[in-house]
Amino acid sequence: MARFLPEGAAILSVLIFGSYVMGLVRDRIFAQTFGAASELDAYQSAFQLPELLFDVLVEAGLAAAFIPIFLRLRASDSDGIGADRFARTILTAAIGIMGVAAVLMFVFAEATTGIVVPGYLTSSGELTSQGELYVALFRVMLATPILFAASLTLGQVLLVEQRFFWYGIAPLLYNGGIIIGTIVFSDAFGIFGPAIGAVIGALMHLASRFIGLWRSRFRIRLGWDARTASVREFVRLTVPKMVSQPVEPITFNFFTRIASELTAGSISVVSYARNFQSVPVSLVGVAFAIAVFPALSNAHANGDRPRFLQLLRANLLSIGALTVTGAVALAVVSELAIRTLLGGGEFDAEDVALTSSVLAAFAISVPFESVSHLLSRAIYATRHTLLQVVASMSGLAVIVVSTQLLVGELGIIAIPVGFAIGQAAKVALLALALVVRLRRWRP
Repeated sequence: MARFLPEGAAILSVLIFGSYVMGLVRDRIFAQTFGAASELDAYQSAFQLPELLFDVLVEAGLAAAFIPIFLRLRASDSDGIGADRFARTILTAAIGIMGVAAVLMFVFAEATTGIVVPGYLTSSGELTSQGELYVALFRVMLATPILFAASLTLGQVLLVEQRFFWYGIAPLLYNGGIIIGTIVFSDAFGIFGPAIGAVIGALMHLASRFIGLWRSRFRIRLGWDARTASVREFVRLTVPKMVSQPVEPITFNFFTRIASELTAGSISVVSYARNFQSVPVSLVGVAFAIAVFPALSNAHANGDRPRFLQLLRANLLSIGALTVTGAVALAVVSELAIRTLLGGGEFDAEDVALTSSVLAAFAISVPFESVSHLLSRAIYATRHTLLQVVASMSGLAVIVVSTQLLVGELGIIAIPVGFAIGQAAKVALLALALVVRLRRWRP
């Protein structure tokens, strides 16, 4: 079991599953309260650009560069002063950068409509009532990326210290906050209830990271020491990663644009289906990749090529076998799952049929997307990001082209089919990139 299950993967999988149960409860409450209607489309759309900028400006460096550098600094300095200074500098930079970005987005919120949801503009470029609702929700959401900037940075320290419980509990709490906001505030504020809940959830997300690091050797505080080799290396690795990091939000922003020009409720249908599709991806692909990332980074730092390859092979086999099984099961039970878990109230039989069809098509992409998380982190562990960028951008291009070619014939089903084709192309390119990287490894 230890050979095929990286340390911490079981804890992360359980907590991720708990988060998805909370997400399912959230989606059921959404479906019962709002159905697949235009208000919920505006709510879902309001997340798109803040998430995109957060991914580009903050998560890019943290996902690829923070852990290998932080681990090396701790290993080379017994008292950990250099590692702590590095972490506090990155924490301060993340909060500051996201704060400035949020202020700018608040000021220019109306201008984002044409980027995110052009269907919410009149022929003369004025906001429709749906566009006005989108702008108002967008401004409420801008508090969340600032909180997530701090939380995600602290989460990397939790991973290094293998405090997997406190890392994994945060997303569950975030979904819990949205549920609280929807139940408590929707009667009075309508669709703004979930938006308020998102802010509450982000606060709970950050609070869990503070609790997790309460007795850590790392002391949480702001600091600034940017003129160091470690920060320069972080920036060097981050800049290429910033190009590929927003691929997923760009992808789903592209899907939002496509769906906004189809029948009303199409954006919500894609969102519901994607939420179900991402369960096996997160439970297996993401959990295994996150858990094994520090071990891969240590193996590379120590020049232990056999250990690196053993970890890679074992996790590749586990992820592949589990996610292929999960994809088949998801396709088979898609209609039953959607009808049982979301059906009823405003979510009628037509909504169930359409959402289950989109979900069955999305299932094709599960193994490919899951494996891509492992391959990407294996490349990051070698302290390299450029090859992963090429693979991710190429996969995005394949998604865009294939979806546009298919949408006229398949309608909304073109979205999950195009996504699967692009993910398969990305996996092939990541595998090639990793082979190139390993051949250049000189232990």
